[in-house]
Formats: sequence, structure tokens, C-alpha cells
Amino acid sequence: MEPSCPHLVGTSPAIRTLQSQITAAAAADSKVLITGESGTGKEITARLIHAGSARGREPMVTINCPGIPELLLESELFGHARGSFTGAFRDRQGLLEAAHRGTVFLDEVGEMSLRMQGLLLRFLETGEIQRVGGERTVSRVNTRVIAATNRDLRDQVAAREFRLDLYYRLNVVHVHIPPLRERQEDVPPLMRYFMTKYCELYQAGWIELPSALMAPLVSYDWPGNVRELKNVAERLAIRARTGMLTPDDLPAEIRAVSSLRGPAPAAAAPVELALERLLLSEEPFWSVVYGPFMARDLTRDDLRSIVQRGLVHAHGSFTELVRLFNMPPEDSRRLQNFLRKHRCQIDAAATPPAPEPTVEPSEDFRRTA
Repeated sequence: MEPSCPHLVGTSPAIRTLQSQITAAAAADSKVLITGESGTGKEITARLIHAGSARGREPMVTINCPGIPELLLESELFGHARGSFTGAFRDRQGLLEAAHRGTVFLDEVGEMSLRMQGLLLRFLETGEIQRVGGERTVSRVNTRVIAATNRDLRDQVAAREFRLDLYYRLNVVHVHIPPLRERQEDVPPLMRYFMTKYCELYQAGWIELPSALMAPLVSYDWPGNVRELKNVAERLAIRARTGMLTPDDLPAEIRAVSSLRGPAPAAAAPVELALERLLLSEEPFWSVVYGPFMARDLTRDDLRSIVQRGLVHAHGSFTELVRLFNMPPEDSRRLQNFLRKHRCQIDAAATPPAPEPTVEPSEDFRRTA
């Protein structure tokens, strides 16, 4: 199965704001309008809202509005009566009925014709379903509508391409997803997330991206947003099967931007970078520390320092350390055995308390991770 992004990945203020908007939208039962450029993750946001809502156990159906001709779109939404058009051999239920008590996600709703906008508006106002070719209302349904668009609907309203009354109906709760170029600190955790998934898919083994390769990824503007980044991660995972990755493995457009902007800044120290990935990006110890240590990219002193500083943040509690390093509780014994085997165990009782149990991201981490 192709890797997906079923949850928000990132550490930027924009991602934290988006998460709070998703939580607020899920707690309500209002209509939601999600805006953002193509490839930013509007459908994932809609699925998170649905999953976190009281309707989460009911179905969520997705309709790609521009991908369906108008007559078929009307039939898909509202269903049709037998004989209403060629090939309509029986009555058919529409997706709005099928999603009763659940959610319908209208992707790129700004592409709807004015006629379809009117039909949708009537449904939003009454909840009534009248099938194509039918002469009467067949049912009233309780379906939540979440709509998304990469267009500015206010501009479309001004151009008389989108109904103002429908805009107000849909825009009860507004969730905006910023483009990836405005939250570049999310590029490293997103790249690692997708690289991990694709390396598993293609059996490439774990590949840690060197700073010489990560820096161009961070400085690139990503016009295709997360969708484009995901494709680059798949490309790198496939190439990783044949050897070490280099900047030459990046797409030409990313290499071109990197050459225009000059050399990348120096990378953060290994211990600092590992702690930032553990405590800020919430990546697991086994990929952040264990893998590089076994590959001899981290020394015993590095390992001891990471564990020692982790215990400071855990107030000397090994149980809390396991949680902070993003491991399940049952991995506690495995971690202790690993440290003992490599003579890196730390006396937790001798660990001083932490004055501030947080780690601030270094400048190198924000720029290059």
C-alpha cells in the first residue's frame, strides 16, 4: 500500500495552529470550508475533522467535483430515478444519502457550475434529497458537509462565478492550510516520515538523509507542496536501494535552486540534532539514535550524552525517559539491555533535575534539520 499521511507531521507554529483548528472543528457539527493550495493536505484535514467528531464511526465519502461531468455529479450527489437517463435501469441512492449521519467531503467545490451550486444550496438549507428524474423528495438526511477549494471563493463571488449565499452556507468554520514554503521547518520531519514509509515499502532499509542533501530540500519552495515532497521521498527511497544518497539524486529543479542560493549552513552537532528530533519532532529513539549508533555515525560518548540529557528532562525517571524518547513502555527493558551491552548505562538516581524540561530548536535545526 502506498504511504499516506494520516496525521499531521511537523513542528511549526502553523501546524500547531492547524491542529487547534481541526480540534475545534471536530468538536462542532457545523459545515467546514478548508482552503489552501493544491497538495497541502486538504483531504487529510477533512478526514481528521471527521474522525475526531461525533460522526467519526459513520462513513465519510469524498467527491472530486471537477473530475465528474455536471449531470453525473448531480446523480452522484443526489442519486437518480429509474429511466431518468440512458443506462439508469434502476433507482440509485446518492452519496448524500449514503453518508447519512456521516460526512460528505466536497473536494474543489469552487469548480461546481452555478446550477450545481444552487442544488447544493437547497440541500444545505433543507436536508432534502430529490433524485435526478424524480418527481418528489425521497428523504431528508442528516449529513455533515465539509468543502475544500484551492481558489479564493470571494474573488469568484465578485466575478459572479460562485454564489454568495452558498459561500456563507459553507464558510461556517474556516480552516486554512498554509503552503509548505511558509513552514519550511516542517520539511525535515515530513521527509523523514515519508522516507521511512517508502523505505519499508521498497525494502531499502533505514536511510538517514545527510545535511548536504537535506539543506536543499529545506531551501526549496515546494510549489507542489506536501504532494510534491512525498513524490521526492519515494524517488529517494527507490534510489537508496542501490547505494548511498547524494545531492545528485535530487530532482533537477531542487538542485538548481540550491546552486543559486549558495552553500548550505553547517549542520548542528549530532547530540543536539538527535535531541531535537526526539523531543521536538517526536521521532522514535530506535531510528534517531539506535540506527546511527549501529552505523557508527554516533559514538558511545554521543549515546551517553543523549541518554544523560534525556534523563535530565525526565527528572531522573527511566520510565519517563522511555516516553520522552517516543518508545512504547514495553521497550524499557530493550533499551536498558542495549545501553548495558554497549557500556552506556547511566545512573538515573545521580541525574540532576532539569531547570526547564524543554528543548529549544537550534538555528541549524530550523534551517537544515
